[in-house]
Amino acid sequence: MDLFEAIEGRKSIRRFKDTPVPDEDIKKILDAGRRAPSANNVQPWTFLVVKDRSVLKRMADGVREMVDRMIPHAGDERQAQRLAAYKGNFYVFFENAPACIVVLMAPYGLSSVTILEKMGYSAGEIERLRPHPGLQSVSAAIQNILLASHALGYGACWMTGPLVAQEQFETILGYGKEKAAVAVIPLGVPDEFPPARARKPLEEIVQGL
Repeated sequence: MDLFEAIEGRKSIRRFKDTPVPDEDIKKILDAGRRAPSANNVQPWTFLVVKDRSVLKRMADGVREMVDRMIPHAGDERQAQRLAAYKGNFYVFFENAPACIVVLMAPYGLSSVTILEKMGYSAGEIERLRPHPGLQSVSAAIQNILLASHALGYGACWMTGPLVAQEQFETILGYGKEKAAVAVIPLGVPDEFPPARARKPLEEIVQGL
């Protein structure tokens, strides 16, 4: 598949057939992920592949448990209802995928941050000056994973909502606090073909051309 076809044709898929994803295809997809650029070539990513449905259910139950804890603290009834809806499907549909890739990120230390702190810059100001290079690096790997999945005929979705259950995931998946999950990517043969969602026109977002 042509690269531009993959970019234009990729969609977020949330419903999957039960067809297993062969390990060789998962390896191809993750190999594309590891070839992403990263700040200082640190490559701060680790990919956990989860295919055991009982583990995926425990993860989903952890998300539901956390959302239940969040609902009483919602700002208003509308926000509470939205959280309840997320718990029902939007945050947990990964449990029905044949495979999930949990993307972990190792801390990315920056000597420049220490220098900026000594110069008196606040945490907010430093974030603006050095906007999360580690997370940007891992995000590039995630995009490669999504495009490679689509090119091989699979559907996938970049999920961050489930990460409210980070503490539960640490226990279930055993990765410890030295790393953090930054995405959950369900993967499988699509069982839906959603229409493309609208994108802003170039004229609205490009300057200087």
